[in-house]
Order: sequence, then structure tokens, then C-alpha cells
Amino acid sequence: MNRHPKYTHLEVHQFKKGQSGNLQGRPKGYQTILKELGYTKPVIATMVAEIMFLNENEVWAIAKSETEPVIRKLIARAFYNAGHSGEYKDIEDFMTILFGRSVPFIPEPEKKQADNV
Repeated sequence: MNRHPKYTHLEVHQFKKGQSGNLQGRPKGYQTILKELGYTKPVIATMVAEIMFLNENEVWAIAKSETEPVIRKLIARAFYNAGHSGEYKDIEDFMTILFGRSVPFIPEPEKKQADNV
């Protein structure tokens, strides 16, 4: 017995028992793709650290190079753009890979001492 006869026309569109609606599975995330290509977090962290200590011209040379790996070019371009725009959101993901998530510092309120009277 159907509990909602108003929706019986939708039954033909329901998945069969044991069938999934996403036959190809969940799409791979960028970190999985990078891992498959051999770019583990330590490898990316090393690239980021190397690029961080280059001067502007060296970073730009990597960013526009035709021989550098794409991941290295992306990191260089992100750092170059961040340096010019002052907008560091572009490099936040790379910095997280290198240093981990930062926890904002929230100072504790000063404790007021009771008057000793």
C-alpha cells in the first residue's frame, strides 16, 4: 500500500534496490589527484617553501615558464599575485599545507581583582 498516492507518478524515477544514483562515484578532489601524480603534501610544502624565498623576478620567471610543472607554476603565480595585490587569500591553501591551519589568537579578558577592604 502506497502511503502517498499523490506521488505514485514519481515511482518510475526512483532508484531500483541496490542501485546508486551516482554510477561514476564521487569526483576526485584536487588533493587526491595531486597524490596520484606524486605531489604529496611534503612535496607541495617543499615547493612552497622554495618559492617563498625567491625574489619577485625569480617567482615571475617560474610563473611564466613553459618548462616548469604546472603545480609549481600555479604556486609561483599565486605568490606573485599575492605580493602585488596584497590579497593573501590566494596563497592561504598553500600556507595551510606548509604550516597547518592557524587558530586565531583570542586574548583572555583580564581578571579584575576584588578590592581588599
